[in-house]
Amino acid sequence: MTVDETGTATVTFLFSDVEGSTALLRKLRNKYGAVMGDHERLLRAAWEEAEGRELDADGDSFFVAFRRPRQAVDAAAAAQRALAAHSWPEGVELRIRIGIHTGEAAVAGDQYVGLAVHRAARICDAGHGGQILLSETTRSLLEDEEEELDGLELHDLGLLLLKDFDRPVRIYQLAVAGLQSDFPALRSAAGHGAAQLAERQDELAVTAPADARIVRVLIVDDQALVRAGFRMILEAETDIEVVGEAADGREAVDQARRFEPDVVLMDVRMPELDGIEATRRLLEGDGSASKVVMLTTFDMDEYVYDALRAGASGFLLKDVPPEQLVAGIRAVASGDALLAPSVTRRVIEEFVRRPPDSVRTPPPKLAELTPRELEVLKLIARGLSNAEIANELFVSETTVKTHVAHVLMKLDLRDRVQAVVLAYESGLVQPGET
Repeated sequence: MTVDETGTATVTFLFSDVEGSTALLRKLRNKYGAVMGDHERLLRAAWEEAEGRELDADGDSFFVAFRRPRQAVDAAAAAQRALAAHSWPEGVELRIRIGIHTGEAAVAGDQYVGLAVHRAARICDAGHGGQILLSETTRSLLEDEEEELDGLELHDLGLLLLKDFDRPVRIYQLAVAGLQSDFPALRSAAGHGAAQLAERQDELAVTAPADARIVRVLIVDDQALVRAGFRMILEAETDIEVVGEAADGREAVDQARRFEPDVVLMDVRMPELDGIEATRRLLEGDGSASKVVMLTTFDMDEYVYDALRAGASGFLLKDVPPEQLVAGIRAVASGDALLAPSVTRRVIEEFVRRPPDSVRTPPPKLAELTPRELEVLKLIARGLSNAEIANELFVSETTVKTHVAHVLMKLDLRDRVQAVVLAYESGLVQPGET
């Protein structure tokens, strides 16, 4: 790669990451490392064969530089063929998305810095597992090389607005003979509905599930009008089914064990048995796979912290806008925690400032975290979203998600909220720290 007198070079950058790595981690548990080891071996062979220079491999992501666009394209196709041909355990289908862009970048030591790097990463983020995406620049340079793309075809997918970029760019898909070529619409900074909803989902760090499975919901509240209002909102969604209602905590536990809902909307204050104790009973041991979202009247409800300690995956205000209620339920059902960063900061500062007598010493499992995973845990506890953590650590959001998944697995935690609670209760992070 030739570097000019300004210290810049024209390079073709390739980013790859595994689709659904968090779900894969939860499914495979201890076998995840072996699967990822095979993934790394297969991809590194493809990069090396095409004379690629590996710049970074963080979590389940690769960042590779090539001298020529054709080398990057050949490497991407070889990688997808190798993964498709590999025999994965337990019916696992490991799928990666790849983004390629050619542009100028400043040379800083043995690394590259510049918008071209970020553009390549965002193109990768827009794709789906099994898909290879190219920028208009890379496609044009491929044509200039006037070489036949044996077994490969380029399909124009139109203009796409990439996250963090102001102007849309034209994206092409590289179709590999014998492999999947039909994919859902690209993920776009403006492609998931109204901008207001997109901003809310980004604040909550939630995404609608990729699959179309039905999310089963149990509504628990002692006020019939509240239950009816939530039911009306949820039943308007094609991918959500209300399987039952309960008027108190005791009935909620019985109904949850009977219907096994994916998500329980649980009021905090109820007669007979309050929502916190009901949550504790429902989630004790490993008997229930249901996730609990607490319903509260005020965003600083005095019981919120106790609810999170009982195992709730987050909370919502009772006057939450309908679209935010739906987005939150989908997020929790897919395995995310429903606790906006802004709420995390307020709740933790308020309720951990005077922790209970049962504050735990740091669990031995903390020693199993890598330095980067420990750093991510601390940033989670301070209320940073995945995007903010990515900016803080200069990595991609997909890399952050992988680190978060590793933290949860190693510490045997249900979700992100429990990680926040553990970090404060164990003294790893102190209220007021910045």
